[in-house]
Amino acid sequence: MVPDRDGEPTERAPHGVDFVGAAFDALPAQVAVVDAEGVIRETNRAWRQFGTDNGFRGDVEMVGENYLSVCDGSEDEAATEAAAGIRSVLAGERTEFTLEYPCHSPNERRWFLMRAIVLPECEEPHALVMHVDITDRKEAELRVEANNETLSTVASVLSHDLRNPLNVAMGRAEQLARDPTVDPETVAEQTESIRSSLDRMNAIVHDALVLASGSEGIDAEHVKLGAVTRDAWSNVETDDLTIEINDDATLVADASLLKQLLENLFRNAIEHADGVETVTVGITDRGFYVADDGRGVAPEDRERVFETGYSTNKADGNTGMGLAIVEKIADAHDWSVRLVDASDRSDSDRPGTRFEFDGVTLG
Repeated sequence: MVPDRDGEPTERAPHGVDFVGAAFDALPAQVAVVDAEGVIRETNRAWRQFGTDNGFRGDVEMVGENYLSVCDGSEDEAATEAAAGIRSVLAGERTEFTLEYPCHSPNERRWFLMRAIVLPECEEPHALVMHVDITDRKEAELRVEANNETLSTVASVLSHDLRNPLNVAMGRAEQLARDPTVDPETVAEQTESIRSSLDRMNAIVHDALVLASGSEGIDAEHVKLGAVTRDAWSNVETDDLTIEINDDATLVADASLLKQLLENLFRNAIEHADGVETVTVGITDRGFYVADDGRGVAPEDRERVFETGYSTNKADGNTGMGLAIVEKIADAHDWSVRLVDASDRSDSDRPGTRFEFDGVTLG
């Protein structure tokens, strides 16, 4: 008998109670002890319960099974990495190995942290392998990542696509300011141009917010590709280039975002206008295309043209945002976009670059 806090006698825990075993079973993580060969020597209650809850075929204790062999037999890259990490701990190459990995079920998304640590008190090499549920933390990280992506999308669109109408409006305003005696007709013309630019800027801000909300914010309707193309062409400083519309078909899209997509493709052709004379817009079996008759894109650049910030023409102030925005607009419509160079097309006698959009509803 020993006294408690109040001095009253009390009994010790019964002799033979396995405190270590009880603590092992009380751990919320799934834990197993493996020997030098990777054979499981002990598992805790959480390990066994996880096997039961997830329909594990066989003995849920898994004692006597080779855990490394189980990992090696999986086609999952995470399992292969886990096996290599556990082996390095058992070989004494490190005292600890950690790995985060997804383990989704049909009904929920889950992520776990596997941690393998050496058991130094054992005569033969042994390791403790723990799997800790980190789903709450991972979901929080993904929400932050999604919010950051949303902010990046809005910032990219505003910083890139607002430049053209803003420059037009500022230019017209400066012209009026320089000549206070300008005739009323010119004032009206310049004022209308400024107002048109401001309207376009307002639409771009709206489109940026739509892009941030993804496909849920799309206001899809039946639009004429030719009409939107001509409208977009009029908003871009096209120099001496010409536009050809091969098909004035109807497609389902957000008209404002489609116009923004086309404006970026037109500006891309102009900014890389090495030999470009004509830009062509037309229909394919699965969507539409925008092509030019320039020198095309170098093979080493084709895989990176849609990356945010990537440009082959940064010396001239190109931000590398235009095609990234094009891809975001396509994604918001659930379209796919790809760059097809002349060397990859059946009509390879025609030079230039062609952007094809698939998954578009026509008619």
